[in-house]
Amino acid sequence: MTVHDHRRGLVVVHRMLDRCSSVFLAAALLAVSAAPLAAQGGRDLLAPEPLKPVRAVRSGLIDRVQDVSVASRGRLLSSTRNGAVAASEAATEVYRYDDNVFEHLLFLVNDSEELVFEFEFAQRFRLPREGTVRYAVACMERTQEDTESDARFRLNFYSGAGNTPRGLLAAFDVAARLSEPGAACFEVGGELEGLSLDAGQVWVAVSWLRGTPSENTKYLMLDEDGSGGARAFRGRQEEDGDWETWQPDPDPGVYGIRLAVDHPDPAPDPEPDPDPDPEPDPDPDPEPPSEEGYTDCEPQTTPLLFDGGYGVGLCYETPSGEIGEGKGGIWASGESGLLWFFSRGNAEVLVKVLNGCAHNGHRWVFVAPVTDVAFNLYVTDGENEPWSHRNRQGQVAVPARDTFAFPCRE
Repeated sequence: MTVHDHRRGLVVVHRMLDRCSSVFLAAALLAVSAAPLAAQGGRDLLAPEPLKPVRAVRSGLIDRVQDVSVASRGRLLSSTRNGAVAASEAATEVYRYDDNVFEHLLFLVNDSEELVFEFEFAQRFRLPREGTVRYAVACMERTQEDTESDARFRLNFYSGAGNTPRGLLAAFDVAARLSEPGAACFEVGGELEGLSLDAGQVWVAVSWLRGTPSENTKYLMLDEDGSGGARAFRGRQEEDGDWETWQPDPDPGVYGIRLAVDHPDPAPDPEPDPDPDPEPDPDPDPEPPSEEGYTDCEPQTTPLLFDGGYGVGLCYETPSGEIGEGKGGIWASGESGLLWFFSRGNAEVLVKVLNGCAHNGHRWVFVAPVTDVAFNLYVTDGENEPWSHRNRQGQVAVPARDTFAFPCRE
């Protein structure tokens, strides 16, 4: 059955083939508009010469080619590079969409059912990040009628988002051999290794010449159950002819093409800063802290007396060497009070002795001085060692806090 739709410029052909008691389904999608290729050839765009239709045909007569392994029956001889190469050291990720069981063979014919001069089939892969090629795989078949073992083909890499390839990135001529009729998956490395690929979409394509009409005819294998990247095909019908435009392959399945990529390892976490140099051993006979600026006076009076029998005494020394006693009487309570030095109206130190027995079993001492005069302050309870705080001459005094100043009495 043939359906023509001239409004869309497409010819879709469905035909049933009877070969070796097996059923073949031939399906194709083609574009007959040749203006873009005609423009490249310098032809008159007002009167373009249409190219003959090219169709992708899939055959089902390959039951004998189930469960094909990589390079199981094919032998790679060499590959000649025509592309950029870079070094690669990373973990290898293999991108494949087939299940290793191929049900169909692919080839291209024109509207007269003749094999075209050259085939090209492309499979799209999506790379999550940049990398370099480790190897590629092409699964092909030669017919029983083929008397040649030569399986030369070209492996092409294209860029391009969408459903068809765009710019050519690199091309490699591969010399391979099929020692007997049947199928094989060729693992192609060598000169391919190190080809740099950016993150995103990359197309890997296999192309080959038809050879003579009945000899040296190879087909690409297809897994009808696979799913994954988009696929496209194109062909040219004569040696000097133009390539047809790329056609997205709408039929289910995936081509027998795989890609192995070395992705760089993620950037390692930065090394922690090296441990600081060890502290030098302490001086066995360290110098005692300087006493310069401190006073050696001892208070003679107890101007503040708080609940529980805690007394506060303070003596100071002026820059001229005058010794004096801190005085109370501005304001005081059972737990806190103010001391003054030179004028009753000018408080110098706030002292608190708080009852923290219910919290941690101790009396707490807080001191808040606002002076730069040298002083010695003592808090006593009559039983334990006095609690002390002092200030250096000319230095603004710092506050002090001790929540374990005195143990509570039972």
